[in-house]
Amino acid sequence: MEWQSINFWIWTALFFIVGAVSLRAVTCEAGWRAWVCYRIAAVHRALFARCRMVNPCPYPEFGPAIIVANHTSPVDPVLLWHSHFAGFAKPRLRVIGFMMAREFYQQRGIVNWVCRAMESIPVDRSGRDMSSIREALTRLENGHLLGLFPEGRLNVESPEVQLLRGGSGVAWLAIKSRAPVIPVFIRNAPRSKTMLGSFFIRTQVTLVYGKPIDLSPWLDRKPDHLELAEVTDVIMKTLSELGGIDYTPAGA
Repeated sequence: MEWQSINFWIWTALFFIVGAVSLRAVTCEAGWRAWVCYRIAAVHRALFARCRMVNPCPYPEFGPAIIVANHTSPVDPVLLWHSHFAGFAKPRLRVIGFMMAREFYQQRGIVNWVCRAMESIPVDRSGRDMSSIREALTRLENGHLLGLFPEGRLNVESPEVQLLRGGSGVAWLAIKSRAPVIPVFIRNAPRSKTMLGSFFIRTQVTLVYGKPIDLSPWLDRKPDHLELAEVTDVIMKTLSELGGIDYTPAGA
């Protein structure tokens, strides 16, 4: 009888715990899948990627923003997202829709599930598909957060020395949407020979947050190729200064 009583209370406790967790998930403003991803990311951060933040996180609690960062690890999106509500008046889970290579987005299994849960935008590396850019602009116009790595790929050649040349897509989106552009430099992100292996390397990551970049001189113009290059250089130069590394402008 004593064991039956203990089992009863154990199952009762489990029932209420599961019920409470399920309620939090289904009532999450960002959706239950994003809530699950966030909890998994929290465990990952505690076990493998502890983060130190330099300067307050300036992500907006409401409204659109373009978050730009250097790109040295597959873990970068998780690092940029986990502390996103640090500066909010009260915790509020927001999804950052990252633009990512279509071949990763279309992988089957858990990778595809996470990509869809996080509302990622698949991008054709050829650069000929404008649908991803239009989707990104629509997201910004609807008040969402957008994550971009202007380098366009992982910087494996000189991640601690120099940024790769930035693509002009971020400049076009910034001008067309008029959304604030928030730079973040990620230092010491975990790197491995495989994508999955990067998630299981213990490291101390530093996130250096910058203030929104002033692009007001270009916002009331119809940007041409030269002006897009100028805005791209301003964004990339700001990132390089945050990280204390070099960047070679497009015209140099």
